[in-house]
Amino acid sequence: MRKKFNETAAIEWFNKVQGLPYGYHNFLYGWIDTPDDNWPLILPKNLVPIGFSIFERIEKNTSDILFSQALNIKLGTKGLNISELVHESNKRGLGLQDVMAIVEEDGIIYEGEYHDGLSMVCSAFVTAMWKAAGIFDVPINAVEWGPKDVYQVDIFDKNYGETRAQACKDADPGVHFCQLLGKYRFKFPGFSSITPYAHMNDHCPSVAPEFVRPDGC
Repeated sequence: MRKKFNETAAIEWFNKVQGLPYGYHNFLYGWIDTPDDNWPLILPKNLVPIGFSIFERIEKNTSDILFSQALNIKLGTKGLNISELVHESNKRGLGLQDVMAIVEEDGIIYEGEYHDGLSMVCSAFVTAMWKAAGIFDVPINAVEWGPKDVYQVDIFDKNYGETRAQACKDADPGVHFCQLLGKYRFKFPGFSSITPYAHMNDHCPSVAPEFVRPDGC
């Protein structure tokens, strides 16, 4: 993987996206992959749209940034508020949860007073750089990747623990990584265990506490 990594392409990509705000536009939609199987068990799936519809009356611009604009893009509409989005979804035989679960694709451009351009959260940013650098031989949508997906994809040196700097070994004995900062030591179950495949992580459930991941999701 190190040999495949095109550093020049990675830097060119970074220079194009440097300074973009955090991915508030699609923060929810990289996580919500299914209509029913991502929400915490204690959270009714209808509560989020209802909550945002109430919030929309107080602060429409923020509601649009966090919730509505992405749904308009998924439906191919523009400027619809939440009640109108529900109506449009129903006309197409969909619930709003179905629309929320539509795959968030790389390359979508968001618009707004505070944010124009691509929208990426931290894990999506890392994955998109890997993608730009040629790590993946299969089509993936980086904006659908969360932190767990980033460390479980099988691109890492699982023997790195043996070759770490001595300072890493002293600070974190018995693990395969070097943690640079933080008060608590991280654990990474399933580290570097999933071979990349086409459209990986586009349709994955993520219900606590087991966070079961079906094959090919």
